[in-house]
Amino acid sequence: MLNNKVSKAVRLAIAFGAASTAAFSASSFAAEDEGVEKVERIEVTGSRIKRTDLEGASPVNIITAEDMQVEGNFTVADALRGSSFNSFGSFSERSGSSAQSQATINLRGAGSNRTLVLLDGKRMPGSPTLGGQAANLNSIPMAAVERIEILTDGASSTYGSDAMAGVVNIIMKKNFEGLQFQAEAGHRDQDEGTTNAGFSVTAGYSTDKGNVTIAFDHQKRKGIADGARDYTKSKTVDRDGDGIIQAYEETIGWSIYGATVASPDFSTAQASPICDDLTAQYGEDTFREFAADNDWGSEGSTYCMYAHANVSYNKASIDRNTVYIDANYELSDAVEWYGRAMFVQNSSFGRYAPAAAPWQNMAADNPANPFDEPTTGYWRWADLGTRDGNVDDYSQDYLTGLRGELDWNNAFWDVYYHTNKADNKSVGTYYLSYGGLAYNQQNGIDLASDAGVANMKATTLQNSQSTFNQYNGGIGFDMFELPGGEVAHYFGAEFLEQTYADIYDGQSEAGLIGGSAGNSARGERDIMAFFYEAALPVIDSVEVNLAVRYDDYSDFGDNFAPKASVRWQATDTIVVRASYSEAFRAPGLDELNAATTFSAESAIDYAQGNTSSQQFDTYYKSNPNLGPETSEYTNLGVAWDATDNFGMKVDYFNLAIDDVIQTKTVQRLLSDESAGLITALPPGADTSNETFYLVRSENGRLLQAGTGYFNGNGFEIEGMDLTLYGHIDTSVGTFRANSVNSFTFSYDTEVGGNVYNTAGWSGQPDYKSNTTLSWSLDDHSFAWNMNYTASTSENEVPDATTGMLVQEGSLDSWLIHNITYTYNAGDFGSIRLSVNNLTDEDPVLNSAGEYTNADLYNNYGRDYRVNYTISF
Repeated sequence: MLNNKVSKAVRLAIAFGAASTAAFSASSFAAEDEGVEKVERIEVTGSRIKRTDLEGASPVNIITAEDMQVEGNFTVADALRGSSFNSFGSFSERSGSSAQSQATINLRGAGSNRTLVLLDGKRMPGSPTLGGQAANLNSIPMAAVERIEILTDGASSTYGSDAMAGVVNIIMKKNFEGLQFQAEAGHRDQDEGTTNAGFSVTAGYSTDKGNVTIAFDHQKRKGIADGARDYTKSKTVDRDGDGIIQAYEETIGWSIYGATVASPDFSTAQASPICDDLTAQYGEDTFREFAADNDWGSEGSTYCMYAHANVSYNKASIDRNTVYIDANYELSDAVEWYGRAMFVQNSSFGRYAPAAAPWQNMAADNPANPFDEPTTGYWRWADLGTRDGNVDDYSQDYLTGLRGELDWNNAFWDVYYHTNKADNKSVGTYYLSYGGLAYNQQNGIDLASDAGVANMKATTLQNSQSTFNQYNGGIGFDMFELPGGEVAHYFGAEFLEQTYADIYDGQSEAGLIGGSAGNSARGERDIMAFFYEAALPVIDSVEVNLAVRYDDYSDFGDNFAPKASVRWQATDTIVVRASYSEAFRAPGLDELNAATTFSAESAIDYAQGNTSSQQFDTYYKSNPNLGPETSEYTNLGVAWDATDNFGMKVDYFNLAIDDVIQTKTVQRLLSDESAGLITALPPGADTSNETFYLVRSENGRLLQAGTGYFNGNGFEIEGMDLTLYGHIDTSVGTFRANSVNSFTFSYDTEVGGNVYNTAGWSGQPDYKSNTTLSWSLDDHSFAWNMNYTASTSENEVPDATTGMLVQEGSLDSWLIHNITYTYNAGDFGSIRLSVNNLTDEDPVLNSAGEYTNADLYNNYGRDYRVNYTISF
């Protein structure tokens, strides 16, 4: 596709050659000799055929509940964000976003909407807040999780759309017996009071016919204000020492949206005449006049800026309660009923600075207007108060099914019905009502008066809902014999119904609310699917696996997804594996159906000589004519038990995705402009029939951008995963080590009409590692976890001669140390003491001292926790 084929072949040979001498965890086989107990066959992630092999033809990495604890994770989302397979980071609770309560996983950096999340092997519906395209990890109770299995291979042939970059299968606790209480509290060094707390109860009861397991989990974590960290609060830096602070170049956490007025032709900008009054009223750390010659591109321009980072939050809070029930009952010797129910309620609080919204047609005689004509003001409506976002997510998930065995060819069958309903509400307070502003101006009401402020205050509502109904059935059996044994088959079918609605209040839909982004979307679809798998034991040491799935969508067409893999037991301790799969992703219902949406997107306008990022008004359009994405995934690996105590595994991977559904960021639009692919439009130009555009003033100032969804050329990711593990038993305790490393050799993608390898670019580290060393002796244990993210470039800028993008600057690597000590007091329970981020590392900052990537680096700082667990 995009890579040089010769180069790829050489690298593949090197990777596979290295793999032939290093791998991990050879499989165990069922022993059927007389006197030896037969090993039970189990279902593994990525296949519905039950088998005895622990190391299969596709790579699966396991994170146990104990692993999550010793790594210092507070939530399931934390555990997956820390995975080395989460290559470029993923979305976490973010104040300032309509998805502030959500968290996702992004395998290989391919996008969270290309990673399928399963709960006990069953598809986890996407969150309506995320357009129905990605699962919200914050809806999973930590206390009820037994382990997480991460399949780093394509799996559309088994599970359908979205499984392009891999599958995350979260296995919940089952057949639990007894009663367990757990309580936890924590404190962040850089914040006050108890910053996180949790409590859970898990109970289980068994009879000779079945079991019921019930868990209640409560977790609460406070948000983080921008002003609580030196690197996120508002500040000014006189970088050139001339005594003059230039807007954006020498300001951090300040916005042009304060009291700044553009000239009618946008050739210049001036701080409003009332800026001094605002500074006197609110303080110099809130409103302040700065030079803007460089940023606006016109000598003598000034801004009256607002210090938004002194009042906003960057990390939203979570306050989640979950009830989880799992049950099974043996109806007969050959039939079992099973069921699951989960109820999740999560509240989140985020705070944004007062509404930043254009003041259109500011009257010529308005005291705030320095020009003698009606014009536009970049205004901060501070008298309305801070915008507070209060989100309440509620979901119900039910599953009921029957499974059993037949007295025919080792046959087993399974049928189930799965339904999920999500209802997420976001209420925003103290936004600007343009209708109220017009009313005040029409009737001569002082905007700063109590009546004027009351008229302009608006409350926004975003109601995101989805329903999911799944009917699934299948049968597995052995038929036909090869030299290595019986051929295992699995046939299945499923029917899915999905509805999605993300509805904003009427005033927001009409564009009459200032300081708010987003717009309504809705859609529905039905999917009918048929799938087949076969495991062919060609000889005793070689098994070939084949899988295929056909999906028929009611709203865009159908798809055929095949997969083939092979597993070779080369020796008693070495397993060689290879797989090839084709996958697809259907367009999201929001991508097909959303109304035009406003957002404020960040970019650096290099064409104007800017070196710092700022926000630009951006409008997004959906596309009802989108087609599906398609992909090819190749994996070659070796797993080796070097000794009884030490093992390794190496897997080379190549993921190529075509027809990628994407939008062009403002930064990419600027790259397209630099490459001559688009030409900026003048102010006032008709953009109703334009999707990708830029609007610039006569002096080049970027005023507006437009973008939307389209099927692009795609990208290709190539890399290697290396896992090392082992243990040593000594007289002074047991020592264990586990290290999971992921290398991205190349990430080839098109930018501005050219193909680049973006591995190592800003936000795209080419190496991530998660390593844990532990020691245990009697009732004591200690663990040291190290999470490493490689260095990246800071920016990519056009070369002055060629126009090609080149890397500029270097951002530091990031190494976080987490330590955990546990004392088991027997009948009195156990106590666990943890310190996360032991050395209190700040997140990686750019050369201007700004925190710009919350997906890769968190800003919690050093975090102390204590956990107490007791079981009966």
